[in-house]
Amino acid sequence: EARGQSRVLYAAGRIAIRPEGGLPAPTVTPREALAAAQTHPTGRPLTAWSDPELVAIYDDPPRGSAEAYPAWKCIGSGSAGAAFQSHTFYVHALTGEVVRTHSNILDAFDITGTVTANATPAISNVDPDKLGPNTLALSNLWANCPNEPAPADLSNVLMLAYNSQTQALIASAYTDSNGNYTLDVPDTMVVDIEAHLVGPMWSVLDGSVVPIGEPLDPQVKTNITAPNTVDFEFNPSPTNEEETAFVDAHFQIDRTLQYLDLWDAEALPDVPLVVNSFQLACNAQYLLPGPDGPPPPGVLRFSPSITSCANTAYSTWIAHEYGHFVLIQLLGIEVNFDADAFHEGFGDTLAHLVYDTEIIGQDYALGCGGHRRTPLVVTPTHPFPSYPICPSLNCLFEHCRGELLSASWLLILQEMRDRYPQGTVGLDKTRALHLDWIYLAQVPDRATCIGIGEIPQSADEGTLIEVLIADDDDDTLANGTPHCQQILAAFGAVNITPSFQINCGDDGLNGSGRTCYADFDESTGAGVLDIFDYLAFQNLFLESDLQACDCDTSSGPGVCDVLDFICFQAAFAAGCEKE
Repeated sequence: EARGQSRVLYAAGRIAIRPEGGLPAPTVTPREALAAAQTHPTGRPLTAWSDPELVAIYDDPPRGSAEAYPAWKCIGSGSAGAAFQSHTFYVHALTGEVVRTHSNILDAFDITGTVTANATPAISNVDPDKLGPNTLALSNLWANCPNEPAPADLSNVLMLAYNSQTQALIASAYTDSNGNYTLDVPDTMVVDIEAHLVGPMWSVLDGSVVPIGEPLDPQVKTNITAPNTVDFEFNPSPTNEEETAFVDAHFQIDRTLQYLDLWDAEALPDVPLVVNSFQLACNAQYLLPGPDGPPPPGVLRFSPSITSCANTAYSTWIAHEYGHFVLIQLLGIEVNFDADAFHEGFGDTLAHLVYDTEIIGQDYALGCGGHRRTPLVVTPTHPFPSYPICPSLNCLFEHCRGELLSASWLLILQEMRDRYPQGTVGLDKTRALHLDWIYLAQVPDRATCIGIGEIPQSADEGTLIEVLIADDDDDTLANGTPHCQQILAAFGAVNITPSFQINCGDDGLNGSGRTCYADFDESTGAGVLDIFDYLAFQNLFLESDLQACDCDTSSGPGVCDVLDFICFQAAFAAGCEKE
């Protein structure tokens, strides 16, 4: 300021890259975005919420692209214990993932920081076209497919602050999705801070010491006075396989719980993950509680590596074993002769969809390519097996029969991707269908197999009907469901067909299945006609998506031309009256 006049001396900003073709229209509704924020670990204690607001955000380099994408912004507030909290949440408008959170309260006496670790990265070493992110727990186990641990943010790590003199607990928190934490510590108090590989619904234990595991030592920083910034790093020098396995176990069970979205404290009990369990070899298991075993609810155990197999505390192994836990603890389906194949198929299906991979136990044995199970390679058909020899590499009999169920879901995913070729829409819709089906799932009936007699199956017509019910939107299967064609095609490929007539009708890809083609985007509600519908169709037209933009079929189905654009414009101008 000079002589009563103000001048701008410096101004700066960061500008996101505009996506080619403009921002895509949201596929996640405001209600779904709010639910994602409310069930996020940071959002669960909060009670007052703002309405979601659609904004454009981007990820800061170098960890992400600087290209903008749409997100729903909402603010939650409330008291957690004695402390008032207010947090802003950004939910990806295309995937429904909470991509960013931050506290709205500036407290000069907070202790903040970030928790990172060297964890096994998400690398696919065999077939990049078919495999999603899968991991190995041991770096460089096989020389021809190294998988070196790399820095990663750790979410849902338990942070504790103790008075350095009295050792009284002063504050606690879990790290957010970016590994950040905030501890509310009184002014001038000197505290010790601990970081534990303990999440809201699990803990990581060391199985190399005792069969049922022993708690890990936390990372500790002592004599810290607020305000301060204190960072933690687990596994700083990842040359020790055991340490990497501990980090991977926390990293991957967190990812599995994020998929299941079962953060209700009463939904499932906390489960210990016993890593490097010396009583196992090349295997993993859900060890049930018992007189000579662990206390309730049991433990998930994972073996260390030996010369012929990898440490099993990684991605698909962890999701599979947690699948057993979910079936027993959430749905009450015990492991027995009738349910064992369904249990194995359920665990595999969960792992396939969490990690978007066709392989269970990637590269775990005998070098690269020594996978545990590959259901679509086995190509099972009902009843399964139709011959007495198990065809899958290194799998037990009930695991083979379980591949009938997991193959069915992988085929549903393929059908969904064919119908929705845009981005991750097919995967997202398959995952949503799977999560709805879980609560309807029942143990299939036995079936007669050639050369064996009656044996329990992992999927049958009842499973098909359950999936259709999960997909249904009008309380009747007679007129089909939104994805009736895809579901029937997938189950038909494994010889499972309905015993009654189901009229799927047109699935909407050529226009006639839509009451009004103008209602192309439902982010603001089905039947609401607005600019998002216009932008969604325009983007697909510019991309020449032959299925999604085929509003007019006069020049042939699957032909995307100017007649389709005119057709859509006419529907848009006429308004939309969707049933």
